[in-house]
Amino acid sequence: MGRWGLKLPGALILASLAGLPGDAVLAQADSPSAPFEQSQYIESFDGTKLAVTVFRPARAGQPTPGRFPVIVTQDRSEVGNRNATRNYFVDHGYVVVAQDRRGTGASFGTQVGFITREDLGDAKAVIEWAAGQDFSTGAVGAMGCSNQGVWQYGVTALHPKGLKAIAPACASPEFFDDAAVKNGVPMFEFKDSLYDATCAPGEPVGRTAQQLGAPKPVDADRDGALLRQALATRGCTSPMLGQYWLNMPRDGWNAYGLYRPALDETPITHWQEIKNSGVAILQLGGWFDAAPAGQLQGQHLWGGRLIMGPWVHGNRAPPEGSLPAGQVDLNAEMLSWFDHYLKGVDNGEPRTGVQYYVLNAVTGEEWRTVPSWPDNARMTTFYLAPGSLSKQPPAARSAPGAISGDGVRWFDGIYAPLGRRWVGDMAASNVGSLVHTSEALPVDTEMTGTPTAKLWITSDSPDLNLYAAIEDVAPDGKSTYVTDGRLRASWRAVTPMPWGGLAQNWHRGFAVDLKPLERGNAAELVFDFFPTSYIFPAGHKIRVALSTANGSLYQQPPSAAGNIPAAQLLEDPQHRSQILLPLID
Repeated sequence: MGRWGLKLPGALILASLAGLPGDAVLAQADSPSAPFEQSQYIESFDGTKLAVTVFRPARAGQPTPGRFPVIVTQDRSEVGNRNATRNYFVDHGYVVVAQDRRGTGASFGTQVGFITREDLGDAKAVIEWAAGQDFSTGAVGAMGCSNQGVWQYGVTALHPKGLKAIAPACASPEFFDDAAVKNGVPMFEFKDSLYDATCAPGEPVGRTAQQLGAPKPVDADRDGALLRQALATRGCTSPMLGQYWLNMPRDGWNAYGLYRPALDETPITHWQEIKNSGVAILQLGGWFDAAPAGQLQGQHLWGGRLIMGPWVHGNRAPPEGSLPAGQVDLNAEMLSWFDHYLKGVDNGEPRTGVQYYVLNAVTGEEWRTVPSWPDNARMTTFYLAPGSLSKQPPAARSAPGAISGDGVRWFDGIYAPLGRRWVGDMAASNVGSLVHTSEALPVDTEMTGTPTAKLWITSDSPDLNLYAAIEDVAPDGKSTYVTDGRLRASWRAVTPMPWGGLAQNWHRGFAVDLKPLERGNAAELVFDFFPTSYIFPAGHKIRVALSTANGSLYQQPPSAAGNIPAAQLLEDPQHRSQILLPLID
């Protein structure tokens, strides 16, 4: 049994929307010289043949003599700007070792999830192989975004020899909570059952959702015989997120893999092993991605450095364009990190702390650096009364407010957890939502931290999802999205996080914890919003819009039977529904 409590090394996964390149975080860079490229098979921990390509600094078409630190990626079948990123680091004195995941590219084996226990065992094998080669100094790092980022947290917990520094980008160590099931609400459209190696009628074999481009044989496989053998022996492969299934509890048992994926595959579960590894961790994230809460939690638990910019998934500028001073050369940031920890360069590299972007900040003051993220010690409470947000608690009973989801379509129907940035007017969604709005703010008011909702409801439905959006209402009436949160009512039990860390309203969501609503009985729903740093200008108002849908009907609980449940919000002295905001005047 290993550190992860499994016979095989532990596993994890991060989903990526179709069409989003995994390494979009990495800036383009032209290579002044082509690296020397050589591919081969190596054996993993269980004998599976893995295809790797080694990219080395070159002179006149031949590898430059000497030893170099190595950067490993788990994606050999590269496309688009990844080649430019790879060349950037080769040009700066690194060897890059790129590996095809098992069951993809030219590697043998079968994918049974998206990033699996076997994938982490493979990553450890590749890192240790790279550290021992004659082109290597023995110091190894890792980089990549999205599914290319999460495996880095997981393999760090396995303590591979030679691994000194990693740079996971647009990825969360709190994967299950941030990118799979947010407080009981599915973040992606899971299948009803888990992957069990059963082939669907007409299903093509030998290809997975992770496959990028046409498979490329290794150098020694001149006639492609080994590649054809690898493709022919893969069998039916898993869809994305195949080890999970729709509406599973956190302790759901995967009968095919014989483990609990939501527990065993979430890196934060193994935070102490990650911390004990001594690996230097540079995290790169965006406020409008799904991952900020986990990235902040990880930095608090094991240190390292976190850069949080005004970006959507892939650490890219939002669709409407970049925000002032929002562009950062993340290649240069990673290079400085790796130079310090893999080459020993005394470059003054910050070793810990959070560098974050403040939305609507004064020009020149958009970026701040703090030793650690604020732990929500100071919160301003706003009570919900009919139509209003007030700092005064309700003094008299009022009729409950009706919450429904009919007609609510956040971002005009294009809301996605990996792209939570929209500059349109939320007015259309607010027509179908229960809206509460504050008085105009007398001064610029900063909200930096993690807002929390504590809402009392009743419902005739046994279960429902409650969504809350915090909005910025301008004097002209336009209401702009700031952040949001959600909770499935049956997941409402709040449990202390086993790993401690930052204050967080955590919902364990074990099968025994899940409880239906009781008709006629009030229930308090407590949940956190996505963290942010945002300044409401003077004269603007803060709005909270509540609904039981946001436009994604696949998220509805099974008891809804395809309908959208309704609820009533209690706003009286006995049931003080409230929003807690980390405000700074």
